[in-house]
Amino acid sequence: MNQELKNLITQLETRVRQLILQQDKLQGEQDSLRKLLSEKDEEILRLQVQNEELKQQYSHLKMAKYIDMADNDVKDMRGRIRTMVRDIDRCISMLKVTQ
Repeated sequence: MNQELKNLITQLETRVRQLILQQDKLQGEQDSLRKLLSEKDEEILRLQVQNEELKQQYSHLKMAKYIDMADNDVKDMRGRIRTMVRDIDRCISMLKVTQ
């Protein structure tokens, strides 16, 4: 009985050592996964900040485009008004001549 007990204790010790080794291995794997998760979280934050910056740049670009279009529209409108004023002046001068 004494030998059986020693064998059982030896097997128990072996299994406990195996469990400890497996636990150490899993702890290392968990640490590396936590590090990877932390890196991914940082990358997500960085990309979110970059996304917000790009949205703001796009908004500024749209605003600049609208302002540029408005400036061109104003220039075109001024040209049209000048042409109309010249046409009206010609019409008035023709009316004066025919009277």
